Amino acid sequence: MSDYELIIEVLTNVYNGKNLTDQINKHKSNINISRIKYIVYGVIRNYYSIEFCIHKIVQHISKKNEIIVQIGLYELNNSNKPDYAVVNTLVELVNNAKDKKFINWVFREYQRQKESLNNLILKDYSLKYNLPNWIIDLLKKQFKNYYLKFLDGLNYHPAFGLRVNYTKRSLGEYIEILKQNNIKYIINEDNKICLEKALDIKDVPLFTDGVSSIQDVAAQYVVNILNQNNIIPKKVFDACAAPGGKTCQILENYNCTLTAMDISSDRLEKIKQNLQRLDLKAKTMVGDAFNLDWWDKNKFDLIVADVPCSASGTIKRNPDIKINRTYDDVIKFTESQRKIVLSLWNCLEDNGYLLYITCSIFRDENQDNIAWLKNNIKGFKLIDELQIIPTEYSDSLYYALVQKNN
Repeated sequence: MSDYELIIEVLTNVYNGKNLTDQINKHKSNINISRIKYIVYGVIRNYYSIEFCIHKIVQHISKKNEIIVQIGLYELNNSNKPDYAVVNTLVELVNNAKDKKFINWVFREYQRQKESLNNLILKDYSLKYNLPNWIIDLLKKQFKNYYLKFLDGLNYHPAFGLRVNYTKRSLGEYIEILKQNNIKYIINEDNKICLEKALDIKDVPLFTDGVSSIQDVAAQYVVNILNQNNIIPKKVFDACAAPGGKTCQILENYNCTLTAMDISSDRLEKIKQNLQRLDLKAKTMVGDAFNLDWWDKNKFDLIVADVPCSASGTIKRNPDIKINRTYDDVIKFTESQRKIVLSLWNCLEDNGYLLYITCSIFRDENQDNIAWLKNNIKGFKLIDELQIIPTEYSDSLYYALVQKNN
């Protein structure tokens, strides 16, 4: 199977509702996986503007030919290959002369109309930001004064955040190591590191030694929230813990016992691997946060509930979300999140804390959900909350720290 045929297969599966990351991982041993991933992600990130251009040129097109044209339009705008090479290679993917002629004509017509099409794209937010209208409309309704910041932030390429294990190196020491390796970086106002360019894991300084971990900057605010509110946890439960970034962050910063649970045994294995690499200790278990079958009746003074959500705040690194998610999915996640918190509330000590986290941009799953929980759980007291707006250096996450006051 050629690279282009594999790209067509992956895109076809994603358009049929398959998870993009899973589809790419199926082919990660392919020698050309970087190029394949680059084109697949590029097409999906620019899906709405590419589709607009295609359907301005032609009304009727078969699914396979449409995907071939999508690839071509992306490469014509982003590839170093000469235009004729892009066109000729893609035209050869079809067998019959009629389709060859048709696809060639679409490419030539696009090149002729490109300037006028780009002018039209800039006038439409859905096309300009490559997001479905329902996401734009919802953000505009929920964040009227700064929804454009969300739209801008969701259109950067994913950032490469690093977390330093302060039990092994200080921030200053690690920055010196980056400088010695000529690795360019940004330090945000909360002393979190973001590299200017992504690195292969093997090239991240002291990763295998457990000094550094790859973690988006927005996902590193667990300790900030706790420290700002003078909370020093002693007995912690991480309810939806995989792959373990927040579990390890807590253990790196507090002298506590911690139990990490996930519903997936495969995902739980990733937590164990991270714990081992970082030389940290925690109890791990497979369990479902929807029920308490796993619970031994011992309560916790801190529960971290990084609940399943729409993941809309991670669209930069999971662009298939904007194609395959709907608002109905957001509502379903909201209901699940409430059930999880209602279940976990039983495991929390009086005066203990629950840290509710999502990687969603929608109030439904965040502020509005916390308001619902406050109205429906006795002793539910909101202590602090933080909505991180996506930027070129981070995804978008929401944190709410609540206390159990009975």
